[in-house]
Amino acid sequence: MNLLPVLLKKYWLQLSVTLLIAVLAWTTDHYRDNAIQYKSQRDTASHSLTLANETISDMEVRQRDVAALDAKYTKELADAQNRNTDLQR
Repeated sequence: MNLLPVLLKKYWLQLSVTLLIAVLAWTTDHYRDNAIQYKSQRDTASHSLTLANETISDMEVRQRDVAALDAKYTKELADAQNRNTDLQR
């Protein structure tokens, strides 16, 4: 006598529910892992973006400082050239 068909007939509902629970648990774990990976990628990208924005802001400040120095020294050079021209007359 084969016991497997008898057990399947008797416990098919319990086995189906158990299988369904196992599949749902696996699916939940899969999507949870995907969510954790997505969150990690998002946090890394956000951190990189913050660093890039800070670098750009720092470069803009330095560019303004250099432009101010350039304007100052250009004016001083022009004044010195005018003074030199006046003295040569």
